[in-house]
Amino acid sequence: MILDKQKAPRPVWFALTLSIAVLTGCSSPQRAGAPQPTTPTSSAQPLHVAATISTLAALVKAVGGDKVDVVSIVPIGVSPETYDPSPRDLIALANAQIIFKNGAGLEIWLDKMLRAVAKPSTKVVVLSDGLPVAGAKGPGEPGNPHLWLDPTYAQGYVRKMSDAMSEVDPANAALYRTRERDELARLADLDAWIKQRIATIPPANRTMLTFHDAWYYFDRRYGIRDVGAIEQSPGQSPSAAYLAALIGQARASGTRAVFAEPQFSPKLARQLADSAGIKTVTDLYDDTLGTTPQLQTYEGMMRYDVDTIVKALTS
Repeated sequence: MILDKQKAPRPVWFALTLSIAVLTGCSSPQRAGAPQPTTPTSSAQPLHVAATISTLAALVKAVGGDKVDVVSIVPIGVSPETYDPSPRDLIALANAQIIFKNGAGLEIWLDKMLRAVAKPSTKVVVLSDGLPVAGAKGPGEPGNPHLWLDPTYAQGYVRKMSDAMSEVDPANAALYRTRERDELARLADLDAWIKQRIATIPPANRTMLTFHDAWYYFDRRYGIRDVGAIEQSPGQSPSAAYLAALIGQARASGTRAVFAEPQFSPKLARQLADSAGIKTVTDLYDDTLGTTPQLQTYEGMMRYDVDTIVKALTS
């Protein structure tokens, strides 16, 4: 079972949407992602920003510092791919001057909300636009959305964040550009460090089997073989035949561990690991940050994950 908020009945959700749209003065809906006029903010007030997931919010904070007030719509510890929004989320989106979404099919629940409550002046930025989304049939189409797990793509996210914040808050543009350069340098250092750490894994052991297909871009970047994922579609349990085939692939490839994330139940991962005679790792972070200080930044999350992967594949 995926850990998530309790879902409200749909009629109630729609009534709340309408009420909040009226209360926040958002009577003029917009097409999600469409170019909209922006209203520059005053340098005396923080820039109000919403990011769909905590991982993206951490990158926003790295660029914006104390000049931005950033809200993560999906709470820490919850899967964005099956998320059911709350009234508080609608208010956060209605109040945001900039909304950063990943795109590529990650936030299928978001566009309806934006049409209901986002102001015409709100700037909506799709961070995956222009990047090579695996599995997408064309620009803007769904595919594997987890590009940020390759730090070189995370650099592209940071540039777009800095561009958007500089446009909406030109009084602080110089600060955003300086922090952008600093963050890009940190991400370049992170990329070099990951390469060094992965190089310590014996080549025959560089294989990952995951709960859901979040690590494709990371594996491709650092030369790790991707055996497959337990969950083929968000929120859908695999068939017995598929699990049996995956167990066979794990045995044949010499896979040493199955990797899962805290926002998902470890039951299936442990079942597969026991059947294949391999280890279970249940604490990788990707769609969400963690609650400890180390896991409150993008770089901290990635360094923790890499150390966890290296330990599992070398011990």
